[in-house]
Amino acid sequence: MIQALPLPAKINLYLDVLGRRPDGYHDICSAMVPVAPPLDELSVIESHGPGITVSCGDTRVPQDQTNLVCRAATAFATAARIAPRWHFELTKGIPVAAGLGGGSADAAGTLRLLNEHYESVLAEEELHVLAAGLGADVAFFLKPRPLLAEGTGAELTAIPVGAELEIILVNPGFPVSAAWAYSHLERNSLPAAPPVSECLAALAQGSVAGVAGTCYNALEFAVRDKFPVVDMLIDFLCSNGCATAHVSGSGPTVFGVCEAGRQETIGETLEQRYGSAVWWCSTSVLPVLV
Repeated sequence: MIQALPLPAKINLYLDVLGRRPDGYHDICSAMVPVAPPLDELSVIESHGPGITVSCGDTRVPQDQTNLVCRAATAFATAARIAPRWHFELTKGIPVAAGLGGGSADAAGTLRLLNEHYESVLAEEELHVLAAGLGADVAFFLKPRPLLAEGTGAELTAIPVGAELEIILVNPGFPVSAAWAYSHLERNSLPAAPPVSECLAALAQGSVAGVAGTCYNALEFAVRDKFPVVDMLIDFLCSNGCATAHVSGSGPTVFGVCEAGRQETIGETLEQRYGSAVWWCSTSVLPVLV
């Protein structure tokens, strides 16, 4: 067995959608940061017969060739000119279709696992091209760290985070597809986005108040309008100790940015109010100085 690889989630502290491209993708500007927990875990063994298979204990995850793990492995095999004989085992800790990048993390993890096993047969630039072809967030997870994502999401620039940020994640238990969120984006009716430079400056300073005041997500307005429970969770977090709360990516997961030392109290209050009706966890964005 090739070693198991833990795969973090991500949140978008800032996400503006700048327009639709002729190829159907959207140009974005996003401050993306990895968070763990939650974690997926991916491992692979060499099969007795040819082909690529995947198994996962979560029945919501496709276990055929439409799975991003299989698609990534197929792309790798073609690029590296290797006949695939691989079986992947995927353990899901990141909620499915939740705006946390779980599928993209799995795809990037597949590329990383295979390339390490075959002694870096593909250069980083080649992996990046494969990742960009698999989905907008996949390139981010090749080297998950705080990054400014531009273009379709594959133009990445490292950004500094000056202090640990404590985060609460809450998921209401239903999926939202990215395609739905983008198709319901009404650009002309959105509140103006603050300059991304303000969010990046606050992150570099490690200012919780500064980050809270500059978070933005152009996709969240349609999600909040369609699913009132998401709006309710945002209000709950803001009323119970979070400096701000927003939808991550296409949702429906909500993240709350906490003042230092407030996570435990907020988590206890969340548990008392919602119990098992929602999935939640405490996590953090660790400082990365570049």
